[in-house]
Formats: sequence, structure tokens, C-alpha cells
Amino acid sequence: MTTNHQIRQIRQILLLEDHPDAQLWLTEALHMAFGDQIYIKTTPLLEEAKQIFAQQTFDLVIADLHVPDGSGINLIRAVKSSDHSCPCIVATIFSDKQHLFPALQAGADGYLLKDEGKAEISNLLQGILSGRPPISANVAQQMLLHFQQVTRTKKEPPSKLTEREQETLLYISKGMSTKECAELMGISTHTASEHIKNVYKKLGIHSRAEAASEAINLGLS
Repeated sequence: MTTNHQIRQIRQILLLEDHPDAQLWLTEALHMAFGDQIYIKTTPLLEEAKQIFAQQTFDLVIADLHVPDGSGINLIRAVKSSDHSCPCIVATIFSDKQHLFPALQAGADGYLLKDEGKAEISNLLQGILSGRPPISANVAQQMLLHFQQVTRTKKEPPSKLTEREQETLLYISKGMSTKECAELMGISTHTASEHIKNVYKKLGIHSRAEAASEAINLGLS
């Protein structure tokens, strides 16, 4: 599971992308977001990406959903089940729920569309450093439409979440860090971290992107 704390620095990045033009474009966006000093290891193949991740330590993984030998979702699952997990961001052309929700369920921490401008992608990626899940505007709209179609009435938060946990879910769904949650709730950072862990466990989620989705579904946003 990805840490709920802010990430101080991005230095090592694994990029799973099989199209040369997209590789170059994403590499430039990553340098815009995190500086020229970052190291980016690029591969077009899923199995090679999994092997590379197992042998090296990375601060961030960017994955396309469709590559010649499989799906980037399988890389996300491998990263999230490892002992040295890190944030995983999807970069794709697909915004439909058939692609979006399986990626979030696998543990994706963000979902970016390749038709966004390079500057916008860079800006969204920078949000990782402060705990904000990078989600393209069209994807956020797709999430809203999905849950509006599922239910037209406000769904009550499940009783298994305490009031404090519901409040915590609301704050982390808005991209707030553990420290910011603690300050708003008037509690210690340690206590806020425990609330976040409980929310993740009770709702069966693995990322802040999923937290945002759950908050929308529960009418907390």
C-alpha cells in the first residue's frame, strides 16, 4: 500500500509505455514536473517492467494500460503487493469506466489521460509531492457521472465508519496530507494516520484515488 504521507522527492521512475512518441512526451512531462536530475527507466513490455521493479527501487511508476504482452494493471498489482511499494499512476487514452475502475481497484494512485497538455500533466504529477492524487479532469467527471447514475439519492455512510473516519475520508479524498487532516481535526498526526489506515482497511481501498471515488459514492464530497 502506498504511504499516506507526503513524498519528499521523486528521483527514480519506472515508465511502462510501448509507443516511442508517448515515451518521449511522458519523459518530457516528468522532467518538467520533477526536474532534470530524475532517472527514468523505460520499457515497452509488462514482464520486463515487473522484473526491473523487482531488482531496483523506484519512487514512482507510470503505466500504460495496453502494452504488447499484457496490461499495466498487472504491473500495478505487482508493485502494490511488493515490500517496496510506491505510487502508481496510469497514463492512457481510455477514460471509460471499463478501464478506469479496474485500475483504481488494483491500487492506482492516479489516472492521467494522454490527450492532456504536457504542462497540465506536469502540474498534476507535481501534486504527488503534496499528497494530491493526479487525476485528469475528464476522468474525475467520468467518476462523478458513474456514481450519479448508480444512485440519484444521497447514500448514507456505512455504519462501520465512525464519524471521525468519515471526516478523515472526506479530507483525504480532497487530496489533503496526513498532517493537514490532523490540523483540521485537531488531533495528532499519529492519530490521523491511524484513522486513515482504518478507513483504507474498512473500505477495502488502497489509494487516495479510490478514497476520492468512495467519498463521491457515499455523498461525502
